Amino acid sequence: MSANRLMLNVDKTEWLLVGSRRTLSSLDITRPVLQLGGNIVAAFDHVRLLGVDIVSDLSLDRHVNRGDRDR
Repeated sequence: MSANRLMLNVDKTEWLLVGSRRTLSSLDITRPVLQLGGNIVAAFDHVRLLGVDIVSDLSLDRHVNRGDRDR
Protein backbone atom coordinates (compact mmCIF):
# COMPACT_ATOMS: atom_id res chain seq x y z
CA MET A 1 0.00 0.00 0.00
CA SER A 2 2.77 2.44 0.86
CA ALA A 3 4.41 1.86 -2.54
CA ASN A 4 1.20 3.14 -4.14
CA ARG A 5 0.83 5.95 -1.58
CA LEU A 6 -2.30 4.41 -0.08
CA MET A 7 -3.33 4.56 3.56
CA LEU A 8 -5.56 2.17 5.47
CA ASN A 9 -8.68 3.82 6.87
CA VAL A 10 -9.22 1.78 10.04
CA ASP A 11 -12.63 3.39 10.64
CA LYS A 12 -13.94 2.00 7.33
CA THR A 13 -12.09 -1.32 7.27
CA GLU A 14 -14.10 -4.42 8.19
CA TRP A 15 -13.22 -8.08 7.97
CA LEU A 16 -15.23 -11.20 8.50
CA LEU A 17 -14.19 -14.63 9.77
CA VAL A 18 -16.27 -17.06 7.69
CA GLY A 19 -17.14 -20.67 8.49
CA SER A 20 -19.99 -23.01 9.31
CA ARG A 21 -21.95 -22.40 12.52
CA ARG A 22 -20.38 -25.51 13.99
CA THR A 23 -16.83 -24.46 13.11
CA LEU A 24 -17.31 -20.91 14.36
CA SER A 25 -18.82 -22.10 17.65
CA SER A 26 -15.91 -24.48 18.22
CA LEU A 27 -13.30 -21.72 17.96
CA ASP A 28 -11.88 -20.42 21.21
CA ILE A 29 -11.52 -16.98 19.68
CA THR A 30 -14.28 -14.63 20.80
CA ARG A 31 -13.36 -11.62 18.66
CA PRO A 32 -10.28 -12.15 16.49
CA VAL A 33 -8.20 -9.17 15.47
CA LEU A 34 -6.06 -8.50 12.44
CA GLN A 35 -2.90 -6.41 12.71
CA LEU A 36 -2.03 -4.48 9.58
CA GLY A 37 1.16 -2.55 10.12
CA GLY A 38 0.55 -0.50 13.25
CA ASN A 39 -3.24 -0.76 12.98
CA ILE A 40 -5.46 -3.34 14.65
CA VAL A 41 -8.82 -4.20 13.08
CA ALA A 42 -11.36 -6.34 14.96
CA ALA A 43 -13.48 -8.94 13.16
CA PHE A 44 -17.21 -8.42 12.76
CA ASP A 45 -19.94 -11.06 12.95
CA HIS A 46 -21.59 -9.42 9.93
CA VAL A 47 -20.72 -6.83 7.29
CA ARG A 48 -22.73 -5.00 4.67
CA LEU A 49 -21.44 -5.15 1.11
CA LEU A 50 -23.29 -3.45 -1.75
CA GLY A 51 -26.52 -3.46 0.27
CA VAL A 52 -26.32 -7.15 1.21
CA ASP A 53 -25.82 -8.19 4.83
CA ILE A 54 -23.22 -10.96 4.94
CA VAL A 55 -23.02 -13.00 8.14
CA SER A 56 -19.98 -15.03 9.24
CA ASP A 57 -21.85 -18.34 8.73
CA LEU A 58 -22.97 -17.15 5.26
CA SER A 59 -26.66 -17.51 6.11
CA LEU A 60 -29.06 -14.99 4.61
CA ASP A 61 -31.22 -14.74 7.75
CA ARG A 62 -30.02 -11.25 8.73
CA HIS A 63 -30.42 -9.90 5.19
CA VAL A 64 -33.89 -11.38 4.75
CA ASN A 65 -35.06 -10.16 8.18
CA ARG A 66 -33.69 -6.66 7.46
CA GLY A 67 -35.70 -6.63 4.23
CA ASP A 68 -38.87 -7.29 6.19
CA ARG A 69 -38.21 -4.24 8.36
CA ASP A 70 -37.71 -2.00 5.31
CA ARG A 71 -41.24 -2.61 4.01
